Amino acid sequence: MTEQKLKILVVDDEASIGQILKAGLEMHGFTVRYEAHSTDTIQACLEFHPDLVLLDVDMPVKDGGVVASELRSHPTLQRIPVIFLTSLVSKEETGKRNASREMFLSKQIPIAELVARIRAVLQPQTPH
Repeated sequence: MTEQKLKILVVDDEASIGQILKAGLEMHGFTVRYEAHSTDTIQACLEFHPDLVLLDVDMPVKDGGVVASELRSHPTLQRIPVIFLTSLVSKEETGKRNASREMFLSKQIPIAELVARIRAVLQPQTPH
């Protein structure tokens, strides 16, 4: 029996960043779908069924906050964790959570640290 790969939806209007994230996460064993348009996020979630959405904040048409709000209010998508990946936070602010418990990470985060953060969100450690 094989272990099912965790699925990550990456939403970023900068194709170069989206493709780098996709390749890096796939190298770490994730199944990844990349979307360049924030307006496609809900449909992509309905089709792909991600375990987590990695979402850029600053995007045209709908920014990441609007998209996250739409996910939280959707009856079948509201429990999907969201991690914001943005150039709008410093390394010191990386890892902080907002009132909705979403995490903000700097786009300059090394892929290994990003993978560790994703795994921490998806598989919280149990107390010893």
